[in-house]
This record gives sequence, structure tokens and C-alpha cells, in this order.
Amino acid sequence: MVSRISYKKIKKDYQHKNFNNPFFHKKNKNAEPHRWRWLLIVIILSILTAIWFIFAAPLWRLEEIKISGLTRVSDVELRRIINDEMQNRRGLLFTEKNVFLFRSAAATENILAAYNFSGAEITKKLPRTLEVKVIERPYSFIFQEGSSYYYASSDAYIIKDPAVAEEDKSRYLVLENKNSDTMITASEKINIASDYLNFVLDLSRRLAAYPELAVEKFIIDQEFNTIKVKFVSGPTVFFNTKEEAGLQVNRLWLVKKEKIKDNFSRTNYIDLRYGDKIFVNPDFN
Repeated sequence: MVSRISYKKIKKDYQHKNFNNPFFHKKNKNAEPHRWRWLLIVIILSILTAIWFIFAAPLWRLEEIKISGLTRVSDVELRRIINDEMQNRRGLLFTEKNVFLFRSAAATENILAAYNFSGAEITKKLPRTLEVKVIERPYSFIFQEGSSYYYASSDAYIIKDPAVAEEDKSRYLVLENKNSDTMITASEKINIASDYLNFVLDLSRRLAAYPELAVEKFIIDQEFNTIKVKFVSGPTVFFNTKEEAGLQVNRLWLVKKEKIKDNFSRTNYIDLRYGDKIFVNPDFN
């Protein structure tokens, strides 16, 4: 007799089975954040290294200042101005001793404020040099107030250094202020209209063509549209600044030659301001 054997229906459990493929490695989820963290650290260190190299490395530290264009004054003050600028801080960690951080515009402005140069330029020469080029104002005339004499440029700037040499008073036009108030402004410029000064300079050039009309000085006072010229061993002549200078010089020469003749040194004044009406004192007719 064959006995029946009952089998229970067994449900397969797939949940506890390990189906990992031995040929594929499972990704470590914690490795990815570590990789980005190290990459970020490398980037930050690279940036800090670059900043240090550019703005703090000794390679870029200013050591030499080359100055050109000076003929009348020492370069000591210019070097002091530049060195003072180099001491200024840029941010918390750096100074302007670094060639890239040095502010050329600020230093140039300070130089022009200290000196009446007509121009100044600072050029950076890598890795450690500054080249400073200045343009001095050329002497055009001598300006006098009281007992003080100053060299002056054609654009009316006073040049206080150096002191006027005695022999230069006969080489340059001397323009004397006979007004009660000073004509020198805080910016060390003569308070004179450009057309007025241009007339004086033009008149001086035209008179220089006549050696017999040796000029001692030009005089400014309160008379309107007038420049007075004091001649050596001669009279004071009044010129009209609104009339052509050459024409007035021609009139003066004719008056001296045909009317005054040898009495030029005995003449007090000649007034040329009214065209063909020329006034001579005293009248030698």
C-alpha cells in the first residue's frame, strides 16, 4: 500500500537573497562629498597662492625709482613723495610697495601739487622699477612784487625755486606788479588775463628788434587796458593792450627818431594809447 505524502506549498523568499554581481563594485555614496571637498580645498589654496605671488612676493616689491627731466631742482622731494605713496596700505594685508598695487595717478597728482611742472608721468617697469618723467615749465619772464622776484612760465605759473639770479634780470623780461594787492594766487599762478600776458610777451619780442630801445621792465598797475614799459635811461611808455603791438612799436620808433631825437633820456613819458594822437612829456617842439 502506497502512502500519500503531502507537500506544503512553499513560497519563495526573494527579499533575503543576495543578487550582487561579483563583477560590479557597489558605489560608495560617502566618497563623492569627500572628493568635492578636496577639490574645493585645492582651488582655494591655488587662489591664495596666486594672490600671494602677485601682491606679496618679493619679486614684485618696488626697489628702484628712475627720475628724468629735472634740470633746476633736486630729486630728493620727488623721491620722498613716491616713498610716502609706497607706504600706503591696500586692504588689510598689502601695501603700495608692490608694483601692481602702487597708485601712479595719486603719486603723479601729489608731484604736480608740490611742483609747478607742466607735466609728469609715472611708468611701471616690471618687476621692481618706477620710471618718473617730469616736464619742467621753461622760464619765460621774471615776475616782481615788491622786492621779491620769481621766474614765471608763459602760462603765468610762478616758479619759486630756484631764486632768480641777478644776471637773469637783464636776460629775461621783468614784469612788475605795482598794484597794492598781490597777483599770485594760492595755486602759484599770476592772476593775469591770458590775452594781456600774450600782448606783453609779443611786445617784448618786438621791442627786442630795436637795440636802441633797451627795456628795463614792464609795469602793471590799475590803469585799464594799459601796460607801461620803463626803458633803460629813458621814459616810461604807455601801450594799449587792445591795439596791435607792432604798430605801437613802430610809432614809438618814429617819435624817438623824428621828434624826440637825442632827448630820449630827458623824456618823462610817451603815451601811445590813442592811435595817431601821441603824447610826449615834456614836449620838445
